[in-house]
Amino acid sequence: MDELRVEPLAEHELNLIRPLLVDLHLHEQRHYADHPQLTREQYEHVLSEVPAGFRGENVIFAARDPSGGLVGFCWVVLFDPGTGLEGEIAEVYVRESHRGRGVGESLVRRAVRLFEERGVTLGYVWTRPDNQAATRLYRGAGFRPTSQLVLTWYPG
Repeated sequence: MDELRVEPLAEHELNLIRPLLVDLHLHEQRHYADHPQLTREQYEHVLSEVPAGFRGENVIFAARDPSGGLVGFCWVVLFDPGTGLEGEIAEVYVRESHRGRGVGESLVRRAVRLFEERGVTLGYVWTRPDNQAATRLYRGAGFRPTSQLVLTWYPG
């Protein structure tokens, strides 16, 4: 290991990782029975090119009361890292005075509909395990817990 070098690949070298990326996806997909199980050929097609970058899109849905006042929002992020379009519900917030009236449900249902319309291959949302209201909201919209462990790095 004394001669091991870790370095960024140049843009013209990015496709060198394609075979490893396909192997990774084939190996990992078996751990997620609810996710479509693709063949090697399907992954090779999906991963036909390893992009040097990707673009994302923010879509923010607003809930307004009859007077037009903003009572809640749902912030959705869509992006394709090169392995298929992913969607994240990044934030959902409903004014306290409007909670318990179905505002959150309407917002999250609209986000899921956007996932369906755009052909999202993986959609997710994160919340604290003790946030029971959010957990009920997301489960009601079809989200399910996964067996992934999410570790977070913070600077400093």
